Amino acid sequence: MTSPDTAAGQPGTADFPTLHKAIPAGLPFEVRLTSGWGHALRHRRAEIIMLYVFGLLFLVGALYFITGPDEIVHSNRGDWDSHVLGWVTLAMALFFLLSTPVTTWWLMRRPVLLAADAHGVFVRPNGDKDRALHLPWATIETVAVRRWRGPQLIVKPRDARIEDQFKLKQQARGVDQRAGVAIAQKLRMRKLGTNVHVPVGGVAQSPQELLLGLQYQAAGRCPIELA
Repeated sequence: MTSPDTAAGQPGTADFPTLHKAIPAGLPFEVRLTSGWGHALRHRRAEIIMLYVFGLLFLVGALYFITGPDEIVHSNRGDWDSHVLGWVTLAMALFFLLSTPVTTWWLMRRPVLLAADAHGVFVRPNGDKDRALHLPWATIETVAVRRWRGPQLIVKPRDARIEDQFKLKQQARGVDQRAGVAIAQKLRMRKLGTNVHVPVGGVAQSPQELLLGLQYQAAGRCPIELA
């Protein structure tokens, strides 16, 4: 299990796993995003293609309705003025087309995904916006680079109870959507063996460089699976 770190001014000095709001600055080793688009293309390629396909289709439809004659469009949800429908469709097109740039910009506001020193590792599991997990080296079972939706740097804790805190969130309402999240969670555990990982498709270091940097900080206190 994890606890809030109560050591004022000294985050990450406890000998047990702790949760923080952010990764402290100035640690000797960092895994930092340097390319937001590189991250998106390595980890969200299929999603991005789908967003842009839908965005372009909606854009074509919006232009058709906006530039065409003002008519009444009949549907099973009621009658729409064609120009109004065009502007609504344009708003949806912009949502699809701007979703990736906005999320990429937001991601780059907090580019440090993982940091380490001689005491242990700070990690924002799967790029978590609000939580940073600190694991002392003695509490880590293994560190490795594996693949699930792109390359992932995993930091597997010895305490399996920590895993439940970082499962994929069940935010979907539909039964089919919830089943999809459950399947993705099972696949993630089968591929990675842990929920504590960070995507490294948009960082400057190679997988080997990442592992060698962490191996130096661990100094033999934690297994590092070199690529």
